Amino acid sequence: MLYLIAWLTDCALILFIFSATRILAEQRADPWTIGTLGAVFFLASAVSNTIAGSLSDRIGRRIVSIAGGVGLVASLSVPLVFTDGSWRLYVAYTCVGVSVGHVYPSVIAWLSQGGGRMEASRRFLRFGIAFNLGILGGQIGGGWLYDHVSSTAPLLTAIGLALGTVICLLCVREPQPEDGMKGDGAETVGVSHAERTSARRFIRLAWLANFSGMFSMSTLWFLFPTLAVSLGIPAEKHGVVLGVGRAAVIGVYALMHLVPAWHHRFRYSVLAQMLGLSGMILVCIGRHPTALACGVVMLSVLLAYNYFASLFYNRTGHDDRRKGAAFGLNEAFLSLGASGGSLLGGWASTGLGERAPFQLAAVLIAASLAVQLVWFRVGRRKTDPGSTAG
Repeated sequence: MLYLIAWLTDCALILFIFSATRILAEQRADPWTIGTLGAVFFLASAVSNTIAGSLSDRIGRRIVSIAGGVGLVASLSVPLVFTDGSWRLYVAYTCVGVSVGHVYPSVIAWLSQGGGRMEASRRFLRFGIAFNLGILGGQIGGGWLYDHVSSTAPLLTAIGLALGTVICLLCVREPQPEDGMKGDGAETVGVSHAERTSARRFIRLAWLANFSGMFSMSTLWFLFPTLAVSLGIPAEKHGVVLGVGRAAVIGVYALMHLVPAWHHRFRYSVLAQMLGLSGMILVCIGRHPTALACGVVMLSVLLAYNYFASLFYNRTGHDDRRKGAAFGLNEAFLSLGASGGSLLGGWASTGLGERAPFQLAAVLIAASLAVQLVWFRVGRRKTDPGSTAG
């Protein structure tokens, strides 16, 4: 059920974003407007994830997530109820961001509870496949619905999927913590103190990598439509260019689950980020849909590796009773990166050209990686070398 919730929620979200950004792009809206809308959405999501994650640990994950699902249905309906004025989009983007931020911390915390390391990895793999299939369906399906049905068809479909999310959340029973914790719940069965310490170091490194990865991906989600229109790429191909990255993400998740050699090994994160940097550069210079799709796939490797790793390290580094707050903060860094990409990317596109957001993203990936390398080397001296090998 939790995997279905992930699919429904992300598919609805991407259908909404695709529809809104494509309409604005075809109306020749200022990139700054499109970027600002994206920033509003992700900033609202970042704040919501942080608050809702902690709140779910205190009052219950089920009630928090249901509130988010109901809010999502109402938020997606705003552009249909109010048909005039740009303010309606800002309200919709803000409310959708807040609503989604109430759903995911609880869902991920539920998935991480109980079971051993491999069972948790298996759950995260299924979760990753589910929400990426939702994104893939939203991107490709959104393009098809937009071209072949109507400009409002993706949004109407999104509302229907969001209703499905609410129904599923109502059917979910909240599991109890299974850590076998002592006293204040500081220890988790099956996780050593060295593993916990190492995991918390890698969580902080993953924050930076997730920030730069989502910064870059958000420039594609919100500002690639402007580039696609200028290059004469139709909506259906535009959806495919973005959608192929989802297949790459799923492949990376599967590989990481099957081959756990990357656990507590920073070199794999460096490799993924170098590949992502190369992909972003390709997006900066590519003109054909095939070249752009290759760039998106390479960038997706960065995003996939660091997100899956961050789920693993948060599960290892925190006990069940605090996982809501931990995963909420993890999602918040992703949202903050996406907010920055949308806002600064929109500014760059307005003043420096359609490729400028992607150039800015490439620079940020390189800068983030440099900071991580320094941070890792400094912190490595203070911890057990065996648990934080490079």
